[in-house]
Amino acid sequence: MSDFEVRIGGERVTPADGWRLEWDDRERGAGRLLNGHEAIPVLVEGAADEWVVTLRGRRISVAVQSWRERLLAEVATSAAVAAGPVDVRATLPGLVVGVAVEVGAEVGQGDPLLTIEAMKMQNEVRAPRPGRVIEIAVEPGAKVATGAVLLRLE
Repeated sequence: MSDFEVRIGGERVTPADGWRLEWDDRERGAGRLLNGHEAIPVLVEGAADEWVVTLRGRRISVAVQSWRERLLAEVATSAAVAAGPVDVRATLPGLVVGVAVEVGAEVGQGDPLLTIEAMKMQNEVRAPRPGRVIEIAVEPGAKVATGAVLLRLE
């Protein structure tokens, strides 16, 4: 498993054979794609998992996921096919800084449920599948451990 996976329009992409990126000004995201015969200017802008690459006048939205993010997405997908109530658990220890839903709220897959702060980074917990919130086990200010039940969906 590589460190990162790149998706464009939801489809996984890999670098084209023979091409490489050479930075002219990495801090500003300016570089060139080279293949030995051609040099194409490229501009890379963004942060975290949302990036935009400007190439030959086209702005292309690119999503980048780490191995951990891919694993969590796979787990969420497998949970989405299960029937019955599902416990949404903390994937890391931290402090609950906000709850975005109430008991009885209908949520769709990927909807934000709550936010946990860990090591000064805010991590949004999203719904693994569509459902209705039947229980919220935490409130803002609560410290949670990895694996702690945050809420339950039906």
